[in-house]
Amino acid sequence: MAIDWTQFDAVGSDMLDLIKPYLPALAREGPDVFEGFIKNLINKDWGAIDKDMYARMTPEERLELDKQVIGDAYKAAQARYRQIQLSKEILLKVVIRLALTAIP
Repeated sequence: MAIDWTQFDAVGSDMLDLIKPYLPALAREGPDVFEGFIKNLINKDWGAIDKDMYARMTPEERLELDKQVIGDAYKAAQARYRQIQLSKEILLKVVIRLALTAIP
């Protein structure tokens, strides 16, 4: 399988941060594993990536991956909390405006 690098034009530092924990294991494993990793990455199949690569990682590398996953989950929870707070603020402003327009 040849790698189509044009599909990675938009890869930025965020993508590099996502794949960083896998890089040491990829460097050890060789081209077949690398090509499978790229194929799963293109397909956005993180479950297959984790399943395949986790078995190839050292305990220290797994710990780094776990830290990244926990950090990402925390960031997602914070973003969701901010979204909920913003929704509540908007709803409160709408209710206040409706209440003010209802007062003669």
